[in-house]
Amino acid sequence: CDACDLVRYCSDKCQQDHRPQHETMCKERVAELRDEILFRQPETSHMGECPICFLPLPLDHQKSVMQSCCGKVICHGCSYANKLREREARLQQTCPFCRHPTPLTLEGTNKNKMKRVAANDPVAIREIGKKHYQKGDYDTAFEYFTKAAELG
Repeated sequence: CDACDLVRYCSDKCQQDHRPQHETMCKERVAELRDEILFRQPETSHMGECPICFLPLPLDHQKSVMQSCCGKVICHGCSYANKLREREARLQQTCPFCRHPTPLTLEGTNKNKMKRVAANDPVAIREIGKKHYQKGDYDTAFEYFTKAAELG
């Protein structure tokens, strides 16, 4: 049956003969297939995927973290698992993606971000633009947003 894929027929005549017995079961299966398609989790989002676990990044920005060293956005699950691993093994805190040591100060974080901006990383440029926008410096923010959009 083309609608439900539950039954195969040898000919059109066999399909027509069996239709009365199959119709109820077919309608139920078609409804199930529709629900599966309708309520399935999307394979990805506009945020992309976590580069470690390859699961779609959450739409809520509070549930992911951008690494200042490499500019990767990582889900909280991978970030948490990395912190547990480091704590248990008594290791230095590092980025879960590139293993670069995590800066201990805000100054170190900003220095890393500016390195990414100098390397023309569009994500880092957008983040700097957001900071300028939040401070009310709309002209500078617009310049950063434009440059980030041009870079992709």
